Amino acid sequence: MQFAGVNVERGAPCRMRDGITLYADIYRPADAGSYPVLLMRQPYGRTLASTVTYAHPVWYVGQGYIVVIQDVRGRGDSEGSFTPFIQEVEDGYDTVEWAAALPGSSGKVGMYGFSYQGTTQWAAAAARPPHLAAIAPAMCAADLYNGMFYPHGRFAVGSFLPWAFQLARDEARRAEDGEAEQLCSQLMRQPDALLSELPLLQEHPLLASYFPFYYEWCGHPLYDDYWEARNFLPRALQEPLPALHIGGWFDNYLGGTLQTYEALQRLPQSSERYHRLIIGPWGHIPWGRKAGGEDYGPEAEGNLHEAHLNWFDYWLKGKGQGLQQEPAVRYYELGSKTWQAAETLPPTCDISSSEGVMYYLASNGKPANGASGGGLLTAGQSISKAGPEADVYVYDARLPMSCSGYLPMDRSSIQDRYEILNYTSEPLTQAMRLWGAPQVSIWCQSMEGTTDLVAILSAVSPGGKATFLSIGRGEIGGDGERGLTEWSPVTFAMRPLAMELEAGMSIRIELTGSAFPLFVRPPNGLAAEQLPIAKPEQLRMTAVAVGRSESWPSWIQLPVIDTATERKGSHV
Repeated sequence: MQFAGVNVERGAPCRMRDGITLYADIYRPADAGSYPVLLMRQPYGRTLASTVTYAHPVWYVGQGYIVVIQDVRGRGDSEGSFTPFIQEVEDGYDTVEWAAALPGSSGKVGMYGFSYQGTTQWAAAAARPPHLAAIAPAMCAADLYNGMFYPHGRFAVGSFLPWAFQLARDEARRAEDGEAEQLCSQLMRQPDALLSELPLLQEHPLLASYFPFYYEWCGHPLYDDYWEARNFLPRALQEPLPALHIGGWFDNYLGGTLQTYEALQRLPQSSERYHRLIIGPWGHIPWGRKAGGEDYGPEAEGNLHEAHLNWFDYWLKGKGQGLQQEPAVRYYELGSKTWQAAETLPPTCDISSSEGVMYYLASNGKPANGASGGGLLTAGQSISKAGPEADVYVYDARLPMSCSGYLPMDRSSIQDRYEILNYTSEPLTQAMRLWGAPQVSIWCQSMEGTTDLVAILSAVSPGGKATFLSIGRGEIGGDGERGLTEWSPVTFAMRPLAMELEAGMSIRIELTGSAFPLFVRPPNGLAAEQLPIAKPEQLRMTAVAVGRSESWPSWIQLPVIDTATERKGSHV
C-alpha cells in the first residue's frame, strides 16, 4: 500500500530462531534503490512508532531510509509471551539480521527509539549482530538496576507501578478482557491510592493476572543475579557500537543515559567508533520547550531530528564527515537558557577533590526545621558557639515527605514542613555556574535504627520560590540496624545538573527521610532486602540528628565551573 507518498508493507513477518513470528511495518521509498534500514522495536503497538517524541517513519523515508517498526515478542500482533527486556537480546539480533536482508536494504542497520525502545538497542548491542552499524538510544538504561529501576538505591515505585498497569492494560486487550483493560487504564492514570499500599509484594489481581513481572522488579531490592541478567552494559562494551545518547535533565532515566555514555567514553575512540551525548531540558515525554511551568525557548528543542539524521547519515551512508569534529557533549544549561558544548562529562566531585565549592551546614541559633528556620549554608566552615551542635527532624514512615519527579517545580510550600531541615545560603553576589554532580557529606544519628537520608538541592529566588535542582539519597546506620545508631557521616553523589544561578539567588539544601513516591519510603529499622515485604504495622517513626559542628562537620560540595569561561553555546 501507499501512504503519504511512501510504500508501506504492514504486518511483515520476521521469524525468530525458536520459531516464533514477530510482525513489523516496513516503510520504503517509492523509488527503487538500495537504502540503509532504521529499526525500532517497541511494545506499544507499531502504528505509534514513538511519534510522541520522534518524527513519523514517513519523514525518515523521505531522507533516504527504509524504516522498520516491529512489535516485540508477545506485544501487538507478535506471537509468543512477553518477558520484558530479557527476551530482547536474541530477538534483537535476529531482527537486525532479518532487516539487513530485506529487499532494497543496503545491508546496514541502525536502531533508534527511547525508553523501552532504547533499551532494546542495548540488548541487541549486547549480542552484536554483524549488520548493526550504529544506535541512538534515548532516555533509557543498559544497566536496568542502577539506571532505571533503582536509580537512588531504592525502587522507583512512582514510575513503575503506573507503567506496569499500562503494560497490563495491553495484555488484557490481547486476552479480550475488556473490563480488565478499562480498570488498568484507570489505575495507570490514577495510581495514587495504590502507591501507598503495603507490602509492595502484595499482589493486585490485575497485575497478578496480566503483568506479574512488576513483582519481580520490586522483589529484588539488591543487585543480584536477576539484575545481572538484565545488565546489558558489560556485553555491549566488549565490541561497542557507535552510539548517540540522548537524555533529559528532568527524565527519570538520566542516570542510565549518563552511565552508558561514561562507560563508552572510557574506551578508546577512533574515526571508526565514537559516541555523542545530547542532554536537553526535557522530561520523558514530551521533548519540547516547556517543562515544569518554565518556557525554555524555541531552541530548547535541540534540533533532534537533524541530529538523528546526521548521525545515521554518517554511520549508515558515509556522509557528513564533519560529525567527527563536533564536540562530544552538547547540553542545555538551565538558567542561562543556552546550549553548551564539552569534550567530556565532568568528573564527580569527591572528598579528596579540589574541584567545586564547599558549603557547610550552620545555624543562626534557631532550629533548622521549616523554610524560615535557622539553618544556614556558609561558604566556610562556621561553628555555632551557642545552642545544640545538631538539628533534629522526625521522620514518620506513615506520612512520607513527597517528591514525585525531577521537574523544576517550586518546593517552597513543602519546605515549610517541620519534618524537613533547610539550610540556605546568603544571596549570591555574582552568577554561579554548576555543571556536574553535587556531593554531600552529612553527619547523622538515628534514634530508631537504619533509615534514609534524602537531600534535595534548590535555587531560591529573591521572591521565595525554591526551584528543584537535584536530589540524592544515602543510608543512616547499618543495613537493618535497630535502636540508636552511632554518629557517622553519610556521603553520596546527587543527581547531575547544569545550571546558571543568577546573582541574588540563594542555594538551599533540604534534608529529610523520604522522597515518595519517587522511590519507596524506608520503614525505619529494616534491612533493604525486607522492604518488599514490609507491612503497614512495621512503619515506624524515628528522630534524626544532623550535625553541624567541629566534631560533626556536614557539607555540600557544588560542581562550580568558572563563570568567566567562554561559552560555546548560544542564547535562546
